[in-house]
Amino acid sequence: MIALMVYTGEPLNLIALDLLFRGIEGISLLPIASDLSSLFARLAAENPDVILVSVDGNVGWTVLERLRREYPDSRLVLWMHDATPEIAYQAIESGIRGILRKNLPPDMIVKCVRKIYEGEMWFEKALTQSFINGRPVKVSRRESELITLVAQGLKNKEIATAMDVTEGTVKVYLSRLFSKFDARDRFELALIGLRNSNNRIEQGDNAMHGSTYRVPSPRNPLTPSAKKAQPESPRVLFARTAH
Repeated sequence: MIALMVYTGEPLNLIALDLLFRGIEGISLLPIASDLSSLFARLAAENPDVILVSVDGNVGWTVLERLRREYPDSRLVLWMHDATPEIAYQAIESGIRGILRKNLPPDMIVKCVRKIYEGEMWFEKALTQSFINGRPVKVSRRESELITLVAQGLKNKEIATAMDVTEGTVKVYLSRLFSKFDARDRFELALIGLRNSNNRIEQGDNAMHGSTYRVPSPRNPLTPSAKKAQPESPRVLFARTAH
């Protein structure tokens, strides 16, 4: 059963979301919060699997970062009218699992919640289309294989088994790939793999010479206070990543 927490400051949306999720099998809708104080109060008493936040004038990045910091085990989804690729980048940087447009039909809203709960992400292709081109990064066949396994959500031990190597070797590969892609962790590496899954520059993923990936370059901060490089975002509507 998916424990779902919803925040919306819009009365009509509150009624609509309550009606939508109350009758959905496999989803337990917790009391909907209509203001931020009640949202955090209810979060302190509950442990939701998914938090659906309607973005309004009261919800800024400070609020979203607090949600991610204080409730890291809850998967956060933004529900908004429109989003730019820059917002998508900032969302991923903050650990947000998806952006859901408000004009999507009800069944897609439910589908998004289920996919997010299952460990997938929801970022529409249109949000990341402008970041397709970038600097090429050449990797070996084995490195490409490892990136694919990381993108599938496998842990180091599982990757070692699949590649018939030791966990120590997997860690060496990961360290090398983090450096090549300027990635901070396996989450970013998974996003890079997902984004390039259908966009290899050179054909033949299994070829002995390896593959070439594209990474957006330069990576400019989205806000004046942002000091860290921005991660890749997936080019598919939803894709599984490592937890």
